[in-house]
This record gives sequence, structure tokens and C-alpha cells, in this order.
Amino acid sequence: MAQDRGCLLIKLQHGVVGMPDRLLVRPRRPDVFIEFKRPGNKTTKIQAHWLGVLHRMGKQAVVVRSGVQFRALLTLPTK
Repeated sequence: MAQDRGCLLIKLQHGVVGMPDRLLVRPRRPDVFIEFKRPGNKTTKIQAHWLGVLHRMGKQAVVVRSGVQFRALLTLPTK
């Protein structure tokens, strides 16, 4: 789905517990760190910590709980 919209969805394999699952690289838009969660599941304390660290660094880091939320991240801005 991401590739069809000109994006790259990269699985992060870094060995740092709690870091987001994926990095979404989008053309003409900022990259997004994504933590995927099933509806109703909460982030752990360490996941919330890393999301906060990324936010404080000025990065976009989000929790995605549905396909609708993910597709919204793929939508390119209109010119």
C-alpha cells in the first residue's frame, strides 16, 4: 500500500526496546515513525517514552490503530 503511493515503509530492526515499529518515508513530506497497535491495545511505558523523545527532537511519531489512520499518513498534500 505504501509503495503504491510512492512511499517507503521500513521495518526498524535496531535492538532498542520500545522504539517505533516502522519508519514511513514520504515524498515531499516529513518522515513518520509509526508504532502499530491493535485497536484497544495501549503503548507500554517504554514505547511512550521513545515516542516522547522523538517528539521532543521535532520528529513526527504516531501510534496507528487502523488502516484508515495509516492511509491518512500516505495521502500526499494537494498542490
